[in-house]
Amino acid sequence: MKTNIYGAFSLRAPLNEDETLLAKSHGVVFLCDPQGNDWYGLLKQFSDETVKIAFDESGLINSASYDASTMWPQSFSVAEVSDCPDTFLSQPGGGKWVFDGESIVARVLSAAELTEQAKATRDALLAEASQKISPLQDAKELDIATDDELSQLREWMLYRVQLSRIDPTLAPDITWPEIPA
Repeated sequence: MKTNIYGAFSLRAPLNEDETLLAKSHGVVFLCDPQGNDWYGLLKQFSDETVKIAFDESGLINSASYDASTMWPQSFSVAEVSDCPDTFLSQPGGGKWVFDGESIVARVLSAAELTEQAKATRDALLAEASQKISPLQDAKELDIATDDELSQLREWMLYRVQLSRIDPTLAPDITWPEIPA
């Protein structure tokens, strides 16, 4: 089956008299693509057997469904595809998939994106470690820490030091330290 592609969809104007009434009375919004395809008109043409995907100008897939009426493609293009990877429908969004003009493929992150993700992960883990360390450190400084708390403090401090030594530019080849129990 041929892949049908429409979009990018934008607000349609001018509206006829009935559409203007619907827009004013019920807040209905009308969309069309640059070829003049009306979104509501296209809904009737889509097959129930195909996956419909909404994607941006770079091909990044924003949403997917067998039922196009569940989608709102304003500022997105839409493709109707008959074949998709097995794992795609269980995780269609989240920046993990792209449409290459013919098929759905797993997105390959750039080195800069991998570095940014690693930095964000490291920073979040460092913040969590600091939260765990703070009350344990207080107990130690107040000389009321139990042996168990002192042991936990040492493990969390060691973990935090290990995290601080992570070089995000090595992503995806990073061995993350184990989170203390």
